[in-house]
Amino acid sequence: MSTDIPESPSPQQPQQQSEQQSATTPTSSKITLLLKPVGDVPQLKTQKFAAEGSRNVQWVISFLQKALKLDPSESIYIFVSQSFAPSPDHTLSNLHQCFSASPTSNLVLHYAKTCAWG
Repeated sequence: MSTDIPESPSPQQPQQQSEQQSATTPTSSKITLLLKPVGDVPQLKTQKFAAEGSRNVQWVISFLQKALKLDPSESIYIFVSQSFAPSPDHTLSNLHQCFSASPTSNLVLHYAKTCAWG
């Protein structure tokens, strides 16, 4: 079952989010994601997206399921460095910090309908 994640915060949330994120500065920045397909999964029209660093891998999975118009029963696998699948609760900022070439580079994530690596 797919859970709906709001694309933009409600009017009351930004103030709460900014207070929470001020304590955790590294996760409050925007991260550029480069999403690349693997195998027979369709390619997105736009491959680069900006996302909050505090978002997690589950948010990316839900986003891809909506963007690719998949059935809720179909799975999407996310891979980092073409080698392993991070757990859904990993934050994008942690993945970016560990696996991007530099602080200004993109976080490259591959997605597939089947388990391609790891």
